[in-house]
Amino acid sequence: MPDASVDPLSKPHRADLAFNLCLAALVTGLLSLCVWPGLMSFDSLLAYRQSIEGVETAIWPPMHDYLFYVSRILSGGPGGLLVIQCFVLFFSACSICSHYAGSRWISAAMGLGLIGLFFLFPTLAGTIIVLWKDVTVVSFALAAIAAWLSCAHKFSRVKFFAIFFFLTIAIALRYNALPLALPFMVLVAIAPAGRKSSSRQRISAVVGAVLVLCISYATTLWRLPDLKRLPPVGNLVAVINLWDLTGVSACEDKNLLPAGIESETRIPDSDFKRFYDPRHLNLTFADAEWTQHVPRWGVSADVIQAQWKAVVLGYPLCYLHVRTAVLREQFGFHAHQVFYPTHGGIDENKFGLHLAYPDRVSALTQRIAAWSSSPLRRIYILHALAIVLAIFAVRANRWRYDLVFAMGLGILGFVGLLYFAAPAADARYVFPSGVFSALLVIICLGRLGASLRAKRNFPRLSENDYTH
Repeated sequence: MPDASVDPLSKPHRADLAFNLCLAALVTGLLSLCVWPGLMSFDSLLAYRQSIEGVETAIWPPMHDYLFYVSRILSGGPGGLLVIQCFVLFFSACSICSHYAGSRWISAAMGLGLIGLFFLFPTLAGTIIVLWKDVTVVSFALAAIAAWLSCAHKFSRVKFFAIFFFLTIAIALRYNALPLALPFMVLVAIAPAGRKSSSRQRISAVVGAVLVLCISYATTLWRLPDLKRLPPVGNLVAVINLWDLTGVSACEDKNLLPAGIESETRIPDSDFKRFYDPRHLNLTFADAEWTQHVPRWGVSADVIQAQWKAVVLGYPLCYLHVRTAVLREQFGFHAHQVFYPTHGGIDENKFGLHLAYPDRVSALTQRIAAWSSSPLRRIYILHALAIVLAIFAVRANRWRYDLVFAMGLGILGFVGLLYFAAPAADARYVFPSGVFSALLVIICLGRLGASLRAKRNFPRLSENDYTH
């Protein structure tokens, strides 16, 4: 692989910093005035409850609970987390763009363009207004990238520590966050302080990366502050496996569920097509016929996982067909409405949480749902555009393993794992890769534009002089 390097086109000025701060604050303020204190689904309310009553399960990684705890200290409720996730995301993303801008005007245009993509592709806007961990994963991942770019310009221990601190939070928030961040972590280990990185700094970066993985994993095993051991999450994997088995049964017109899971009579082979739903495992398992035959699990998670392995090996084409159907729903590869583009409000709860502006939320969520139905505003278009532009940009940079290269690999790795492990086709599940794609589009356009300007201004220079 070619040498890694840090290749920002310019060092951000103080004016860039001020503009990025104001832009992030403005967008955060406008969103807060519309959806305060943030929309909350079952997942959000569970995390909020555990931030008060204590962590009881790691099926949903507890880091989100701890962020709600911080939010309650700062704002007395969940609204603080809305401000944190929006401001950190937009400020970090705009700061990253500033490193790839040739001037202050281009920096401002890149920041505005990035925000515009959130509304051009409405499932991004529909996700960021909900207090889901998918948003905070991206917020802190981008904060780590911004800290690294700043550290590459002027190394400091505070910035260096911030990189790994933000990465720990991001990776600890979701089990599938690692593929998104891992290529960037490799880049940090290779060039923690840019081209002038010393061996000592590289060793420190490797140690930091190992600590990130260990600490983020430990947060799913022991809760804070009493370090009580949390129950294992094997049942979550088994539920996804059972959903796959149901889908393959529908594909094959054959009951492939493990023996003993059904109460009395087995589900007829031909009935699986009727109630299997690739949009969400809960929609499948809530079907009346399913609950009639499988009122409760009669076998262990190990039995389900063993049957899953046998079925995947025995019916690989149908298994891939089932997982592809989920992917199609997630990315909108179809003519019908995108599944779950946003949440409708705050679910009923015992904490007295309610929307400050329900009419504004209703109007916004209705528009997001309508916008997301457009075939030209589906999130797969943004992903495809990002990868195509990244290939051109990396090629123009002589295939160096840089930030664009790492982010492109992160998108591919995240989507690849999601393909095999997603428990549902909610639009929010591809929010992390969607935001990375949006940022990659803006960065690549900035880089390609700078490359063209350089060739136009210095036509007689050698190819080596054009690289950064």
